[in-house]
Amino acid sequence: MAALQQLKMAEMPRRVETLLKTLRDFLLHPPSDWLKDMEDLFVPSLPAVSLQWTYRDGRLVNLPVSLLVEGDIISLRPGSEAPTELRGIQEEEHVVLSRSDVFSHVSSPPSRLDQERSRPHRLLQPQLFRVTRTPALEVVQRCLELSQHRPVSVLDNERFTVQTLLERGPALLTLVVLLVMNMLRYVLGAPGVGPWHVTLLQLPVNGILPLLPLTFPLLWLLVGIYGEVRVLLQMDPQPKALWEVWKLMCGTFFSVLFGRSSALCHTASLLHNLGSVTVLCCVDKQGILSWPSPNPEKILFFSKTLPSEGANQKQKDRENMNDESAKPRPFCGLETLSLSLDRAHFDDTRVQFDDMRWERHARSLHPLGLAIQLLLGDAAMATRVLRLSDHLSHAALLRTRPPCQPVRPPWGLCQLPKILGFSPLAREPFQQRMSVAAYTLPTIPCSGEPGVIAPPSVSMRRLPFSHLIALLVHHAHTGDFQLFSYGSADAVLSACSEFWNGEDLQMLTDSDRKKVVDFYQRSCMAGQCVAVSFKPLLQPHDPDIDGTCVELPASLSDEDAEDVFLSPLKQQVFLGLVSSQYQARPDMVRLISGLDSACIRFVYFSNEEEVRSKVFAEKMGLETGWNCHISLQSECFPLDPENIHITEREEEESHLIGECVREEAESRLMEHESACLIEDLNRAKLPKGIENVRPHLENIDNVPLLVPLFTDCTSQTECEMVCIMQEYGEVVCCLGSSQNINNNAIFLQSDISIALEPLAPMCCPSGNDIHPRTRSESSAVSLSRLSGAICGLACTVQLHRQDNNLVISLIRQARHTTAGIRKCFLFLLQCQLSLVLIQILAFMCQLPPPLATSDVLLLSCCYYPMLSVSLLGKPSDSSIMKVPTGKNLRFLPKKTLRYFVLCYSVKFGLTVCVYLTCFGLLLHAFCLNINHEDGKLCHPTALLMNSSAWSPDWYGKHSDGLSLGQKVIALLSLVYAMCTSVSHVHRSAPLWKQNPLSNHSWCAVICTLPILSVSIATGSRLLWHDPTPHRIFYISDVPPVTWLLGILWLLPLVFINEGIKLHEIRMRVRYQKRQKLQFDTKLGMNSPF
Repeated sequence: MAALQQLKMAEMPRRVETLLKTLRDFLLHPPSDWLKDMEDLFVPSLPAVSLQWTYRDGRLVNLPVSLLVEGDIISLRPGSEAPTELRGIQEEEHVVLSRSDVFSHVSSPPSRLDQERSRPHRLLQPQLFRVTRTPALEVVQRCLELSQHRPVSVLDNERFTVQTLLERGPALLTLVVLLVMNMLRYVLGAPGVGPWHVTLLQLPVNGILPLLPLTFPLLWLLVGIYGEVRVLLQMDPQPKALWEVWKLMCGTFFSVLFGRSSALCHTASLLHNLGSVTVLCCVDKQGILSWPSPNPEKILFFSKTLPSEGANQKQKDRENMNDESAKPRPFCGLETLSLSLDRAHFDDTRVQFDDMRWERHARSLHPLGLAIQLLLGDAAMATRVLRLSDHLSHAALLRTRPPCQPVRPPWGLCQLPKILGFSPLAREPFQQRMSVAAYTLPTIPCSGEPGVIAPPSVSMRRLPFSHLIALLVHHAHTGDFQLFSYGSADAVLSACSEFWNGEDLQMLTDSDRKKVVDFYQRSCMAGQCVAVSFKPLLQPHDPDIDGTCVELPASLSDEDAEDVFLSPLKQQVFLGLVSSQYQARPDMVRLISGLDSACIRFVYFSNEEEVRSKVFAEKMGLETGWNCHISLQSECFPLDPENIHITEREEEESHLIGECVREEAESRLMEHESACLIEDLNRAKLPKGIENVRPHLENIDNVPLLVPLFTDCTSQTECEMVCIMQEYGEVVCCLGSSQNINNNAIFLQSDISIALEPLAPMCCPSGNDIHPRTRSESSAVSLSRLSGAICGLACTVQLHRQDNNLVISLIRQARHTTAGIRKCFLFLLQCQLSLVLIQILAFMCQLPPPLATSDVLLLSCCYYPMLSVSLLGKPSDSSIMKVPTGKNLRFLPKKTLRYFVLCYSVKFGLTVCVYLTCFGLLLHAFCLNINHEDGKLCHPTALLMNSSAWSPDWYGKHSDGLSLGQKVIALLSLVYAMCTSVSHVHRSAPLWKQNPLSNHSWCAVICTLPILSVSIATGSRLLWHDPTPHRIFYISDVPPVTWLLGILWLLPLVFINEGIKLHEIRMRVRYQKRQKLQFDTKLGMNSPF
């Protein structure tokens, strides 16, 4: 065990040394184009991939955060979090940022209350900072300090528990009983007693030899390494040639044995942890569980319909219009087209229309497709859109309370123009001339309305930011100027007065606006949604507003429309809405389904709010209904000065609101109170906030351990929740991105962690046909591997992006090998205890020792271990993935201990009695040969009554007879163990259903052990034969009744073992059903059912 502990202590330092050597080699021989694929600054950002704009070799590149070093100059985009500790440069040198801080620019947009009319302001530029702490140093330091603090595995806990019980119970008790019994025999002169050194020293030592860990540490180490190798080989392609398989296995075995394996085989063993894993959690969504970008899901647009379709609704719409604008118009209706992933390409992100007749709406959809093509199809325009989005995200984060959702470019809509028939050449005639952004702040903050208490599920949801991005393009052939606008539905609709129905322009009514806004709000709750509008410009634009941002008033009045800055945004034509959502990857859905079949709970830690998390969890096949979700966000937030002190702007706005707002607030308060009451009655009584999970588990129920979804998560709350799971016996495996530096803490906290390579995001201007997996990796692979090696330093293994299905294979092999190891050492323990029991009963029956010291050593250190290890060769059973594993208990239940003692007594108790009977008959026959003149001295009762003077001298002149009898009993003990092992080859099925001969290694050992035992026994008699005794015994002197009884007992022994195994199977099936029922239970004590 000391060697195993030494390997464990040296494993993480050795991995760090390997990482440093890789970095050193890369620095000495860097590729000539090592920054080539890092120059794309505007690749869509993913939380699962930590990237940062950094200056290297005089160029601004998108470098992995894990490769930042102290002294680097980075460019921090507006609204972005600091990747590490930073300090400003030049005039901003006094600014110091900690990790995850957001820098608030001094030149913030002006408030509308400071001026009579809104004026555009320039976009915020990325701010330069100097890195003051290397992120990789923190990762390495944490790994070196905490790598040994992982929980003890289930197998190690079981080993330690059994070892402790043996040391404190049977071993000590056996030694005391043998010492007392042999001392009494020696003092009273019992028949057959030997010299004092034999009786008082050798015989007690022989009794406890099987309980001493003579070969167990080495056997445990070798068997564990063998199981680890079997699991590791699942990650490599298996060669067909037998010699190649043997060579690969031996190479992997010695690499694990000497600590040279690339996996953490001793610190976080794949075998020990995956073989007993009960919870598998995932902490990254984009690129791991889902595709990197959201896929378009629905398109909402206006289309001309037949008079019979929706005539009643259109009549109502016309009645609601004002008399001045009430003009007859063609029948137009809102149409919705759904899109889904192409089922012909399960591993691709191609989408298609669900309606095969979508082309009948082509005239309504073509302007929408052209607008998206111009927005995302050009690299220069995409760059402008990203800068505008960063500025808007900064405003949404710092100028709204609570902060609204950040503004993200709709990268996931790249494929929509292609589906609608547009080619990349469609954007060539258009030239970009102007870009401008606009936003509207909420007049009343969501949580600041006087007297309004929103329901919990609504109050925690971050609302979409009301914004608009306008791009002015010039058609090179016609010379026309066209303005395309993108943004939230409320902002776009406030700038629109008409809509396009595929044939003509129609006026927007209040009913139309309400329907569009309703669709937008529903879509934003579960995903993303963008509204698109269009306006032809007849007069040239003002160049001063290019690259600016303006704060719009709550509604564009006629006075505002005359403003030279706002007039281009007025009187636009609404084209439609496009909603998009993240779709679960099919391979991850299959993984979750396989885990559910194996009774392994999949837990998704989401950093999003409840509604979005539930929608995506349903796509993965998780339970998201009543009582299946917990928010880890604490209700006690850190004090924010902006929430405490009322600013001048808020005070002035409160005076402008007046009494009418208070009356409206009071009416809304009554509505919210009734809504809160209904929701409170139907809402699950689950804890909210990580600080309330432990009290709930201690005082109420265990439902927090059964839910598959945790929302509003941070890195700290994820680690704490994993720690709580481990405190209650769960074995946690964590899946996460190998490119996310924020995953290091939870990787170290979990029992075992596996890093997955995330899918690379798709950059629209690079071409829609390029799939993320086929991205060029010629030079970027070096940087990505370096980053993955640093971020995944605490992970046992790292899998490539196409190896997600290997997780199930690894768990299956680990479970199979773990079950084999348990079976192996359980059988070995039973055999060792039988050696102790036969010696104790022999002394109680006043018999000489039935086994010599050499026989005890051979059986306990050679024969039984070989027979036990051969049980590992059983072929893999598919049913192993349907059996729930137990929890990581730190004690052995008394019921389990009693059940083991009962089964052992029935299985080996009768066999030990047969041992002693055969030994007694053999000694009786030898005694008759010695005392053939007076047979009364050899009567069984006489053997117990006669003194040592009249009994045979088994330690003197008749020692050859005792030695031969001990060899015969040793052979019978081995034969009985082999016969008992027949029922241990397949523990989950009776003998007539699964043939034990399918285990070829067991068959080889069964054939080898008898020959080896007879050869060693014969050789020992020939080598250590003592000619001094007066009487020599031969094998022919063994009475036939001994052989007959020994051989005939084999058949009842098989039936007894099979009967006990059937009972164990029934008990195991009952226990598994109970475990399966507990696994499927989602409801706690507050269930309404």
